[in-house]
Amino acid sequence: MIYVLIALNLILLLFLVAITYHRLQELKKAQAVQSSKQQPIDDIEKPSKEIRQRYPRKPTPQDYYTLFEVHPIGQDVLDDLISIFGGSSYVRGGQDADRETCFRAGRKHVVDHILIQINKANKPNLDHSEVETDD
Repeated sequence: MIYVLIALNLILLLFLVAITYHRLQELKKAQAVQSSKQQPIDDIEKPSKEIRQRYPRKPTPQDYYTLFEVHPIGQDVLDDLISIFGGSSYVRGGQDADRETCFRAGRKHVVDHILIQINKANKPNLDHSEVETDD
């Protein structure tokens, strides 16, 4: 009886070794196929930094409206941007104050652009020259 159990254990062990060997061979084949598909790093095209190539189209005023007015998180982001970068850009003083004024005006221009685009989406007939800013 003990010889039968030993024989069954040996058969089971051989079966497990055969399955493991078969899976190892499949893994090696899959790795060979995967490595043959990989391109060298130099051959991969690097994306361009130009906006036209990164995005298939230029954002429309409706896109700005959807992102910043319709979506609740967009509303919070816009409010945060306005509180940080909006407001008066003028700084009283000399040459350093002039530089700070220019810096603040550049930051404020981004928020103004977003607001102008949202207004264009709300009122399609509104001309850009009709939009007043507080500068």
